[in-house]
Order: sequence, then structure tokens, then C-alpha cells
Amino acid sequence: MEHTKTVVCKLETTEEEFNKLMDTVKAFRSACNYISEVAWNQRCFNPVALHHLTYYETREKFNLPANLAVRARDRVAKSYKNNRKKRHKFTALSMDLDKRLFTLLRNGEFRASISTVYGRVRPGLAIGEYQKELLKNPVRDAKLVCRRDDRHFYLHITVLVEAPEPSGSNPVGVDIGVNNLVAASNGFKVNGKPVESRRRHFRKLRSSLQKKGTSSAKRKLKQLSGRERRWVNTILHQISRAFVDTLSEGDYVVLEKLNGIRDRCNVRKEYRATFHNWAFRRLQEMIEYKCLERGVPVVYVEPKYSSQRCPRCGTIDKRNRKSQALFQCVSCGFQHNADYVASLNLSELARGGWAAVNQPNVGADDRLCETTYKPLPSSWRGS
Repeated sequence: MEHTKTVVCKLETTEEEFNKLMDTVKAFRSACNYISEVAWNQRCFNPVALHHLTYYETREKFNLPANLAVRARDRVAKSYKNNRKKRHKFTALSMDLDKRLFTLLRNGEFRASISTVYGRVRPGLAIGEYQKELLKNPVRDAKLVCRRDDRHFYLHITVLVEAPEPSGSNPVGVDIGVNNLVAASNGFKVNGKPVESRRRHFRKLRSSLQKKGTSSAKRKLKQLSGRERRWVNTILHQISRAFVDTLSEGDYVVLEKLNGIRDRCNVRKEYRATFHNWAFRRLQEMIEYKCLERGVPVVYVEPKYSSQRCPRCGTIDKRNRKSQALFQCVSCGFQHNADYVASLNLSELARGGWAAVNQPNVGADDRLCETTYKPLPSSWRGS
């Protein structure tokens, strides 16, 4: 079974190579904005029709190679596929590269051959042994990105990696939340309070800079945004990896469908920023692809009543949820952490559903009341 994996590689460029790449990504960005303007004014969002409207003009105006003009059109068409309510403006310094625009050179040292408006450049890759091993796999495509905060180019290379066929018979339910970032039925749990404390710190900084409104404050806001995004991404990677490492042979992961979670969940005003800005789906995606790398299947189930159903007797009652953290069944007295109970219910749903309500000894037994909760390591708290 093949799956894709993205390898991020820093480019070692000379000043001349950097300037050529910078001119090219700026031309690519301008081409995207030009195509976006045409698409919006003409109400034309089909990639083939958009190609006939813009291809020759794009090449002439911005001096782009043929395939870069095509990639710019595809980026615009893909953007409007998701949202056609307003005209899209492109600001990122990046461009998409296919096999004709990018070649990975592995002759002794790893280099990248990239097409620019001035011809080809061949910068080296500043990578370690882990990246080198991954880059031995077949390359599919790449994306060139310039990070504004450190003024370096990075190449995001997509490779095709072989993975075992997914198989497993023991469901492990996973509840994703804010107070507990992950609570799994195998006992793995990550406390979200240290992460939320750091996120509040970022929000206060943003609020303070926005009130100032000076040009230096706006520059600082951009830097802060990039730093927060990278920090959150690192946290999610570390949490998902730590969870996947706890899985045993024969396990498969059960995640809840999150469609409409922000609409159906009511939260108090002071917690709205926390809830609506957290990357629930992103964390699930990281868990999913890390599982598939190891041949661990991932299934999604509807989470209806997963926080109100008793995992021992099956009773569904709103009163079972005593508080955000405490679950206590009004029928049989079963008591445990509410997020852990939700993960147990998800695993039972994956087995094929529940027996009739109020039948005893269905789902969890008394041994499941004792589980090992793992706190968030101090290294995950950021600086």
C-alpha cells in the first residue's frame, strides 16, 4: 500500500539563486492574483475554461514558464472550488512545482533543480539522515515556500512511501477536546491546560499589538502569527506521535466525525475563542496518517450521545454528565472522567453499536475504571 509523505527541506542558496527564486515566486503570486481577478469578473471557475481565458496573457505579462502558468491557474481554480463568495487574493510567497518544474538530484549530494523566470537553479538541500532516507522514495511533486520571518526558502517535497496493509480487530476510541486534547480508551490522555495557557498568552499579545496599530506593531503581528502557527503544528505532531506509539498490534483507531461541531456545541462566551480556534480536525488528520504509516486502520463514527451514555449499562441521560470532567451514571452509579467515557463509547460504536438501554454489564467493566493518564511533558509547552 502506498501513501504520501511530505519532506520539508531547507534550501542552501547563493545570493544570486535566492534573488532568482524570489523574483519567480513574486511573479507566480502576481499571476495568481491576475487569474483570480479574471475568474471573479468573468464568473469562470472551471480550470479548462480559465486556461483558455488566461494562459497566453499570464505567460506574456509575468514571463512565467508554461508549466508555472498552468500551476498558477490550478491554484486559483482549486481556491474557488471551496469558496466563491468573494474574490480571492493571494499573498503567500510560494509556488507549486510538478515534475517538469522540479527535479531532485541525488548524485552524491542532494540538490534541487528548480525552474525560474531566468532558467534553472540548482541549490543544495540542508537536510539530515532522516530526510535523506525518505527522499530515496519516488518523488511526486513539490512546493517552494519562502518563510517571511527568516527569509529562507524551503522545499516541501511529496514522496510516495510504502506502508503495510491496514489490519486490526481491537478498537481504540479517541476523544478529541480542549481540556483533554486526547483521551483514548487504551488509557492515553494529554492534559490541554498547559497548551491553552500558552494560547492565551498569544491572544493577549495579538490584542495588545492590534490596539497599537503602528507599522512596527503590524510587522510584529505577522511574526507572531507565524511563530504561533509553527508552535501549534509542533504540539499536534508530538501529541499524535505519542498516541500512535501507545498502540499495540491488532489495534485500530476510532475517531469521531466532527462535521458541524462548531455549530452544534454551545460554549460560554469566555471559552468561545478557545473552542473555535482549536485545530480538532488537524489533530485527527495527523493521527490518521501516522496510523496508516504503521498499518493501523482508522475509522470514523457518529459521536451521538457518546458523552451521555453509560459504558457499563448503556443508559442515556443528560444527568449522567455531572460536569465537564465528571461522568456519573444515574442508573448504575458508574463514575469516571467524561472524556474517557466518550472514548469507551466510541470504541463500542465501532464494534457495531450498543445493546438495549439499561442492560447491565455492556461495554466497560470495573477494570476500565483504572487507567493511566499521561500528563503533557514540559517540552511540549513551548517557550
